Amino acid sequence: MKLKLTLAIAVSIAAVLWYLNEEKEKISQKAEDDCSGDRFCSFEELKNVYEEGEDWVIATRTEGNQNWLISAIHGGGIEETTSSLAEAIAGEDYPYYAFKGRLASNNFRNLHITSTNFDEPQALEMASKADHHISIHGAGGEEPKTLIGGRDQQLKKIVKRHLEEKGFAVEEAPEHLDGDHPDNYVNKTKTKKGVQLEITRGQRKAFYKNGDISYSSRKDSTNETEAFKNYVEAMKDAIKEYQD
Repeated sequence: MKLKLTLAIAVSIAAVLWYLNEEKEKISQKAEDDCSGDRFCSFEELKNVYEEGEDWVIATRTEGNQNWLISAIHGGGIEETTSSLAEAIAGEDYPYYAFKGRLASNNFRNLHITSTNFDEPQALEMASKADHHISIHGAGGEEPKTLIGGRDQQLKKIVKRHLEEKGFAVEEAPEHLDGDHPDNYVNKTKTKKGVQLEITRGQRKAFYKNGDISYSSRKDSTNETEAFKNYVEAMKDAIKEYQD
């Protein structure tokens, strides 16, 4: 009886956590420029409450082709796997920026700033120096797919084709996630355009063994699956084709 009760409790907890993960990523799925689902509407507000190095960190690499930027402004525990993926795509070839949540829980609820309001100074500076920008985000949904948006139509087509050639499902992002707002961080480049990828939770779980996207799993690169490696390869190939 005790064993059954324990199992029932464990299943209930897992269900609640799944629901919360789904709901927290739906909060931002309103209008693209609506920050009503966020605790903060600017970086200044956030940093007055949470401490750098303890609650959040900024990771950058400025080496590589200065025409490009690969970013994940909702990295770490905010939208899991996005910063790991962005860093892998950038490698040593392209500049990289990530804002990473490090709270023990509720990173999305407390540290998510919608893309049209994300104004962290270093992020804006790096974007302003780039011509081409790919921004990696996480979306809700257990169906593995990528929702693609942004204002760079040519790069979007190339990225979509390369991902599909590797077997990944890609769809046009719905209006509230399409990344075409002029104030969206992805479009803060010299050319005023970029590509935004909203990767569903189901697809992000496929990037790690046993679908485990916890911090302990993500920090161990040996847990990355072939799907993770193929996604990175597809993105690198797309960037290379666009450059050529």
